[in-house]
Amino acid sequence: MSPRSLALAALMLATTLAGCAHEKVANTGYQWAYLGDDAVQPRLAYGRPNSDDVMLMIRCQPGLDAIDVSATGLNDTGLLLASGRSESRFEGVTVQDPMSGDLLEARGKASAPALAAFRRSGDLAVVTRGERHSLAATAGDRGQVKAFFKACGV
Repeated sequence: MSPRSLALAALMLATTLAGCAHEKVANTGYQWAYLGDDAVQPRLAYGRPNSDDVMLMIRCQPGLDAIDVSATGLNDTGLLLASGRSESRFEGVTVQDPMSGDLLEARGKASAPALAAFRRSGDLAVVTRGERHSLAATAGDRGQVKAFFKACGV
């Protein structure tokens, strides 16, 4: 599979979801997974294992202080992530996907305070309408988070 096809497959994976992000967070069974190989950008996905049910996908280009984030179920001009007391806003646009509804595509710095705190602690939340919706990594997921940021070079 070509790098372009793999990138398209990753985007389709992130867009094949339904429902609001805040409703998905309340469900159990979600975890972080590091998806990386030499042919594509490293990716960190929050979703159900062995499924296309992905709520949040973070992609990076190794060595650059930049990330792309895709989040399902949000229709805003940006994404607010929080970890502990750190918050970071990532500007983006909402794209309508026929299969999943709203998909927010945002960009920012990999070194943003919320992501730096997430890398250290495994704690991450999406803030919508003033409410935090936890996407915290379990003890078992923290290795996935660290592997992603290591691959990104931040």
